[in-house]
Amino acid sequence: MERYSLMKKKFWLLFLLGTVFFVFSSINSMAAEDKIIVFNSSGGALDAAQRKVFSDPFEKETGIKVIHTAPVNFAKLKAMVESGNVEWDITELPPRDMVRAVRLGYLEPLDYTIINKADLIPEAALPYAIGGGFYSTILAYNTKKFSKGKHPQSWADFWNVNKFPGRRSLRNSPADNLEIALLADGVPKDKIYPIDVDRAFRSLDKIKPHIAVWWSVGAQPAQLLTDNEVDLTTSWNGRITDIQRKGAPVEIEWNEAILSLSYYGVVKGAKHKTNAMKYLAFRQRPDRQAEWVKALPYPGASISLYKYLTPELAKIMPTYPENLKKAIKVNNEWWLENADRVQEKWNAWMLK
Repeated sequence: MERYSLMKKKFWLLFLLGTVFFVFSSINSMAAEDKIIVFNSSGGALDAAQRKVFSDPFEKETGIKVIHTAPVNFAKLKAMVESGNVEWDITELPPRDMVRAVRLGYLEPLDYTIINKADLIPEAALPYAIGGGFYSTILAYNTKKFSKGKHPQSWADFWNVNKFPGRRSLRNSPADNLEIALLADGVPKDKIYPIDVDRAFRSLDKIKPHIAVWWSVGAQPAQLLTDNEVDLTTSWNGRITDIQRKGAPVEIEWNEAILSLSYYGVVKGAKHKTNAMKYLAFRQRPDRQAEWVKALPYPGASISLYKYLTPELAKIMPTYPENLKKAIKVNNEWWLENADRVQEKWNAWMLK
């Protein structure tokens, strides 16, 4: 009997120790699982830069590992949220996809007790999305053809082929071109939206015979200028900055730049929501943003970023105060509602 009692005590002691071990193992496992974020972005060449500037330093500072995945895919975002099988914590969102995701309830509200909203450009600090990178469609020109001060300084000047003769290029897309065409036709910046589509196309009719090349990929305008195939063109600002650094005789006119913004959002039902908020906060820190724009001139939303930059670097940013006040901000809601019909009209117009 005494032996049985002793064996019983040993059994319960071993059972208790096993239970404690299991509980602590589970806690440690959960803690390890919680020290991650799954970050979905465009991938490609940008991914290595994001790891170096944001993800690796964030992991070193917080112990939270950032797992990168690509590409951005709205259909997959939709499927994950609607099925409840959410794999991503954060996803990059092109402007119109951001509007769609917010309308459909695919994003978590952002926690601005973690993210420092006071240091963010207001348009980039939205309830369900935060600015990832600003970029502008600008007027770029060859400085051998047009000296500074005597170059086209507005879209009306771009349209003025008599005063500013030269080979021209525009993007083969209605995006940005409709806004540009209205500006060229004298519409004030604050009256661009809602876009008068018919007026925009009438304006485009005037410049169409003078367009030497309709570009379709982002690298093309810079190459056209470098190869001396065109004298002035629309382009995304970072492409021109890149060839400037390599010695190309080109310059950017920031007046009437068409300013766009990509976004990041925390996916509805994200498994590591708090960590995701911390990562978004880290990405917007001005010291991190300063490191980012040294490589790529597509700044995030930090207002105090410019305290960390040299004057020369600051002036080539689309959000530099002097450039920002000259810009026209794209109305993504208008484009989401009208993109399909406008694209059809554009396609038919290009065939005329």
